[in-house]
Amino acid sequence: MSSFKEKIFDGPYEVVEIQITNEGKKFRGVLYFPDNKFKKPFPVIIHFQGFPQILPFSYIIQELKYLLNLGFAIILVYLRGYKFSEGIISIPGQISDGLKIIDFLEVMAKKSVIDNNYINILARDFGAFISLAISSKTDKINYLGILNPILDVYKHIESNKFRETLKYINKFLPGMIHGIENVDKFIKNTIIELRDYPIQKIISQLNAKKIMVILGEKDKITPLEEFYRIFNNCNVSFEEVIIDNMEHEPAFDREKNLIVQKFSRFFRELI
Repeated sequence: MSSFKEKIFDGPYEVVEIQITNEGKKFRGVLYFPDNKFKKPFPVIIHFQGFPQILPFSYIIQELKYLLNLGFAIILVYLRGYKFSEGIISIPGQISDGLKIIDFLEVMAKKSVIDNNYINILARDFGAFISLAISSKTDKINYLGILNPILDVYKHIESNKFRETLKYINKFLPGMIHGIENVDKFIKNTIIELRDYPIQKIISQLNAKKIMVILGEKDKITPLEEFYRIFNNCNVSFEEVIIDNMEHEPAFDREKNLIVQKFSRFFRELI
C-alpha cells in the first residue's frame, strides 16, 4: 500500500511526499517531477543513498537537478529503519523496500504518470550494493548508474571503523537509525544476513539492461583492484569511468562536474 500527501513545488518542480507500506511498516520519501515542459509519462530514476542515509532530500536533489532537467522524475526515500521511516534496518529489508518502490512505480505507470519501460536507478556507496541486489531480483530496472560503490560489505562490517561509526551515530545522532542500538548484535545479525547475498553471486545474476560505474582512482574504500575482481563476473554490459586522483567522495568541482557529465550522457540515451 502507498499513499500521497499534499503536493508542493520546489521551484519549477512538483514534489509529492510518499509513504509506502512494506511488511506492516511505512517508509517515506518524495517524488520529484520534471518541469511541466516535459510530458507524462516520465522516465524515472530511483536514488539510493549510502549508509547511514542521513542526508536531507533537499541536499540530494540539488545534486540531481541535472537529471530533472533532462526530463526524469526522481524518487528519494529513507528505507525502513532510517530517519523518519518505521521499522529497523536490515539488508533483506532494504532490498525488499527497493522492490516495493518498483511495485509503487508500476502502479504510477498504470495511471500514465511514470513510464514503466524506463525505471532506472542511481546509487552510491552502500546504496550501490542494495541496488545491485535489487537488480538481481527483478527485470524491471533499465539503466543502473553507480557512484563509488561499496561492494565487499563483509570487509567493512567487520572493521573497527564501522563499529566506531555506529557508536558515534548512537551517541550524537540518536534515533536517526533504528536497530543499531546494540552495536554487537547489529553487526552479528548483518554478517548472518550477508550469507544470503554474496556479491559474486549477485553480480553474475543482474537483470539491468546497462550499467555505468564511476569510481575514484584513489578510492581506498573500494580500490580499483577490488572493483575489477568483483565485476569480472558481471553478466551485464557495463562501462567504468575512473576519475583521476578522486577518492571515495568527490571533493572538487572538477570531479563533480565530470560525474554530472558522464551520468548525463548515460541516462540521456534513454530519452
